[in-house]
Amino acid sequence: MEKLKHLFSIDRLLLEGGGVLNGTFLNEGLIDELSLIIAPIADGSTNSLTLFETSPHLKKQSPVNFFLKEIEKLDDGGLWLKYVTKNK
Repeated sequence: MEKLKHLFSIDRLLLEGGGVLNGTFLNEGLIDELSLIIAPIADGSTNSLTLFETSPHLKKQSPVNFFLKEIEKLDDGGLWLKYVTKNK
């Protein structure tokens, strides 16, 4: 992140990773906003992916509290939930 800031003047980054990448960024304190879309669809599969995953190779991270910033109702019946961390 420091290299992206220094070399390319990037101040904000949209992270669209899987659970491991998201968990790694969360573990390093690099996530200050969380945007979730809840769609009224259910598939019942047992192999669902998680939003954040930890790894035994990473230091133990305390849970991160997100605070609701905004809710937007979508045309298809879904909800767009926007959260921020205490740091934001």
